[in-house]
Amino acid sequence: MSRKPQNAVTPVFNDAKVESYSGYQGEETPRALVLDGKRFEVASVLSRKRALDSETGLRREVWKCRLNDGREVLVEKFDSGVWRVSPAS
Repeated sequence: MSRKPQNAVTPVFNDAKVESYSGYQGEETPRALVLDGKRFEVASVLSRKRALDSETGLRREVWKCRLNDGREVLVEKFDSGVWRVSPAS
């Protein structure tokens, strides 16, 4: 039986719980993530950009973050309010 490592990130977490800094524009910067019931602090934000899907026209904010356990993840927030977290490539 194959077991995933304890610190592994599932390929995509749809609607992951994201704790963020809320400034004057609302939820602005991820501060911590809850993945599989475990909380990980964002140690640093490596980059931030706005992206537009040319096919669907949907906009999203994308942050590349390093977690306190050393992993790098992409945190995306869609205009609909849905968050998605995936490993950074």
